[in-house]
Amino acid sequence: WVAAVSSSEEGCYSIMVSNTTFSVPGTPTDLTISPPPGSCNELNISWTAPANTGGLPVNYTLYLNGDFKNPLTVSNNVLTIMNNLTANTEYTVMVVAFNELGEGGNVTG
Repeated sequence: WVAAVSSSEEGCYSIMVSNTTFSVPGTPTDLTISPPPGSCNELNISWTAPANTGGLPVNYTLYLNGDFKNPLTVSNNVLTIMNNLTANTEYTVMVVAFNELGEGGNVTG
């Protein structure tokens, strides 16, 4: 507890201050990739946010087929739709969690 003190009296107490350590986020889990009903050129992509956020807001970068030049960045979301895809083509999706301190873990499906 912290209180201001002068020569005549002691001031009010404030709440205790603690030292918080921040880190990069953990790994997203439960990646699910599926086409929406009736669509041949879209993918619904969902995942579970990492249990460890590093104490900061988490965003996600999605990479399609290892294309690291054209990622899709998603803010605080665990569901997205990728569209304009080629029908009858196999795709690999990697979801990377990140916060202002850097990238954390990734999940691929």
